[in-house]
Amino acid sequence: MNLRIKKLIRVLAVTAVVAAVTLASFTGCTIPLEPAGSDIGDGSNILESSEEPETEPAETPTPTETPTPTATPTPVKPHMDKPTEDTKAPMFLSLPESVSIKVGSEFNIQKHIGYIDDCDPNVDINVEGEVDTSTVGSYPITITLTDDAGNTKTGKMTVKVYKPSSSGGGGGGGTDTHKTLAFSDFMARYPDSDIAYGIDVSRYQGDIDFQKVRDAGCEFVMLRAMIYNNGELGEDRKFEQYYKDAKAAGLKIGVYYYSTDSTLEMLKEHTDELLKVLKDKELDLPVAFDWESWWNFQKYKMSIIDINNLFYEFADIMTQNGYKTILYASKYYLEIIWEPAGYDVWLAHYVKQTTYEGEYTMWQTGSIGRIPGCSEDVDTDILFKSKYPEVFGTESSITGSNNAGSNGSADTDADQGSGDIVG
Repeated sequence: MNLRIKKLIRVLAVTAVVAAVTLASFTGCTIPLEPAGSDIGDGSNILESSEEPETEPAETPTPTETPTPTATPTPVKPHMDKPTEDTKAPMFLSLPESVSIKVGSEFNIQKHIGYIDDCDPNVDINVEGEVDTSTVGSYPITITLTDDAGNTKTGKMTVKVYKPSSSGGGGGGGTDTHKTLAFSDFMARYPDSDIAYGIDVSRYQGDIDFQKVRDAGCEFVMLRAMIYNNGELGEDRKFEQYYKDAKAAGLKIGVYYYSTDSTLEMLKEHTDELLKVLKDKELDLPVAFDWESWWNFQKYKMSIIDINNLFYEFADIMTQNGYKTILYASKYYLEIIWEPAGYDVWLAHYVKQTTYEGEYTMWQTGSIGRIPGCSEDVDTDILFKSKYPEVFGTESSITGSNNAGSNGSADTDADQGSGDIVG
């Protein structure tokens, strides 16, 4: 073998050994440099060091502190924020086609309409057209609402100025013939084993014999605990007696707070008083937030965002104090104003079959109920027992939107009104 070939063999042998050692260092394996029977020629003596003894791999260090599972965070209170860009126009909550005022009286547009904006609590209003209140006649006007982002909404109205009749009117007291609905007939409308039948009452119902109410088939009652209206806060004057008697009769009890709060500070102050009223009282059903003063809503200087955050604050305070919360609202305002954010809904819709598509756990079906034990009309309500398993011992598997009275005809009972509790 000539010298050039021998040199080439030595180079190849060295390369092979280096590659083997490098591979061993990455894999953690021990590769012998001179395995039995190997013949690497003149390059076999390049690495003459003996094999290093195998060593046990180092043990994984024991942590000085054992990690503990992260606790599930407390649910965060919902909050509605302003959008990055406001593209929604204000909306009219009430805009009659015409209004009538006496000749010589003052015309103030704010007393005849209601409106709201999603973000702006102070919507600008412009009225085009003249109204001469000194002269009998009809005066068409155009009303334009403009929010801070420049979004506009326009509506029309006719103002009718009239002269009162000189006749004294007459008549004497007639017979009250308004339509009523017997509680037994109300129950017969919704024959479902998952339904519990109830009423909601305030001081306007007067004296109530709750044992007779219970015997008539009523299973629960929602009592007005407190009211804030026209700048005055107070406990319903019948609440304590109603609670005591309803409890003694074995009825399931929930309560509602009739609110016209317009700031978080105001709400917190009033909720503190509500909690004092509820102290030491055992409730089976939620505490309802009942805000329904929509006719001149603009006077409260709130936006849609503001009023939803007001409800979230109320619900959070109730949760912190161990009470479940439910939002009371009519179908119309649930669809255009409220975002329940997962809280229970007490739907008010005065029809035999509701067309409301959202979820609800209670439904106020009307305001003309008559039940033994009470001489006045009562609001009639149903709730779905499966939504309150801790109260009725049933599994929670059915939502209000899929139960009795949903997605059917919307024939309205006469004399039912708008579907809001009368404060």
